[in-house]
Amino acid sequence: MCENGLKRISEQELRKIQIEILDEVDNFCRNHAINYWIDCGTLLGAVRHKGYIPWDDDIDVGMLRDDYNRFAKEFNQKGKRYRFLCPEKDRDYCYAQGKVIDTNTVLYEPDETGRKLAVNIDIFVYDNAPNDEIKTKKMFDKRDFYRRLNVAHSQRCDIIGGKKRNLVFGILRIITMPFSHNFFALKMVENSQKYAAVDLDKIGDFTSYSRAVCEKAAFDSFLEMEFEHKNYKVPSGYDKWLRALYGNYMELPPIEKRVSTHKFKAYKIVQKGEGEN
Repeated sequence: MCENGLKRISEQELRKIQIEILDEVDNFCRNHAINYWIDCGTLLGAVRHKGYIPWDDDIDVGMLRDDYNRFAKEFNQKGKRYRFLCPEKDRDYCYAQGKVIDTNTVLYEPDETGRKLAVNIDIFVYDNAPNDEIKTKKMFDKRDFYRRLNVAHSQRCDIIGGKKRNLVFGILRIITMPFSHNFFALKMVENSQKYAAVDLDKIGDFTSYSRAVCEKAAFDSFLEMEFEHKNYKVPSGYDKWLRALYGNYMELPPIEKRVSTHKFKAYKIVQKGEGEN
């Protein structure tokens, strides 16, 4: 059913649109000599299922900082339908990681009263991690501190958790109101690049959620791997990276955990005169 120029997207249609976005990223990176890899649950899905994890509903891409910076600078010069968003370039963008969106769609998190964006795929960036575990932990702790402030600043409190937690986030939201939408995301980005000028052997996930650290050598070269009947780039050291992220990644989680953790509503923008197929 189409209302107000929007048509609800089914799960199957959502995956199709995400794959189309991934294809745009893949083609652009190959044509511009930018290294990328399918990442996190998408990489795990490729290795374990040759496609989406059955209960997953998003796509993740990873890049090292230099490639990410080039991608951020050049991708939006290509066209208007697919756009790259990141806090470094978009004052109203509140996520620390980048996203490539399909502007022919609308996506609300968790519903129409929440954030408005578009169907997208995540572009995660990885930076140098210190060899000292204590220093690495401090970077993760600082990231998580800024992320909590970012959540309080940008989300409705009643979708976060229980009454006590919502009260805390409600207070934090009042405190953080004067700051721009991207302020705390930029603080996470700044923390992530703390060792950018130092030649180190490891990289870490300092703008997302995991505390994964891996040898940089795992990303020195890339292989082709099937995901949903197409081939995409994966790091040659994908086994080390997946173990850093998930441990024994080939073991399926308990049945009760085989559910999506994302809450959203996605729509296709129906142009004037366009029929409903």
